[in-house]
Amino acid sequence: MENQVKEKTFDKLGFNQEEAGEIVGALNLLLANYAIVYQKIRNYHWNVVGDDFFEIHEKLEEEYTAASEAIDQIAERVRILGFRPLSTYAEFLEHADIEEPKGAVKSSDMMPDVVSDFQTLLSFMIDVADVATEFGDLGTETLMRSMVTDLEKKNWMYSAYLQG
Repeated sequence: MENQVKEKTFDKLGFNQEEAGEIVGALNLLLANYAIVYQKIRNYHWNVVGDDFFEIHEKLEEEYTAASEAIDQIAERVRILGFRPLSTYAEFLEHADIEEPKGAVKSSDMMPDVVSDFQTLLSFMIDVADVATEFGDLGTETLMRSMVTDLEKKNWMYSAYLQG
């Protein structure tokens, strides 16, 4: 069986403009949604009240710090592929499926909302990984696999917490 080598014509990592554009499109959708989740978690961190304040407050800080790092990795991947990442809240809000909360959120509703958002982010991560795999973009695929593994574990842990 003869190996077929796909011709690469784009000067960024061997992907043509259309392939890289599809990967970046998926990355930017993930980025927009992650940015909204980041701000939601910060909002919740600032406004949590109740008996489990210290526990939830601390965990939310861990989560918005982790979200900030993930956002940076996604945006840098877009730049590596030769494109501009979405980078303003106006752009994030325009492209995100996840919405900001309207008004104050009860503390008891914060963690279930975070878990729901994690599930939405996982869906976008899988979409990115699928597109990256289709075009042989091992760098993006590897990044998504790592992010999926981390977020799946958090989703499981917070879901278990909510059962208590």
